[in-house]
Amino acid sequence: MAVTSSTPISITDISDEFGGSTPHSLTEYYRGGSLVPNTTANNSVPTSGAISLTDFFGATASGGDTSDTLTLSVGAILVFRGLSNFAGSISPNTVEFDSWNVTITNLYYNTSNGNLYLIINSNSGNGEGTWTSMQLGSTTFNRADATYSVVNGKSQWVWSDGSAMPSSGDVSVVFTQ
Repeated sequence: MAVTSSTPISITDISDEFGGSTPHSLTEYYRGGSLVPNTTANNSVPTSGAISLTDFFGATASGGDTSDTLTLSVGAILVFRGLSNFAGSISPNTVEFDSWNVTITNLYYNTSNGNLYLIINSNSGNGEGTWTSMQLGSTTFNRADATYSVVNGKSQWVWSDGSAMPSSGDVSVVFTQ
């Protein structure tokens, strides 16, 4: 569903579509933030500065019209420096959007700290404007909710609850733009 495309429009229309914390403020709904995906459907929503209700005509919380699906075959328990991780092979290991073409070098769950790690082959930046979420099985991990860093020239996103990672079998991994 999308926000109405005509008047009347209210902050409730926007919060019904995107969620957010009460009391609501338009500034929590900048495009590319944690609530409003940076997609073509939301181009009229500003990323900063002045913002008004009418900027949201037709805006949608859906992840956009582009996704890339990979398969993660889980089954290896790696022990590295005393840490146990569920990991496996991912196929294909590339995510290809118009402006974000990367190779995934690792996707794993660290059993010692409970974190889920996504590591790609290069310093691509935080992916703003390129991908909004990664769905692992039935659990969605929003890019904006991860801690981002660059380690040894590779982009890394870390989510504090990676318990959705299965300990064995195949699982779909869907990146949404």
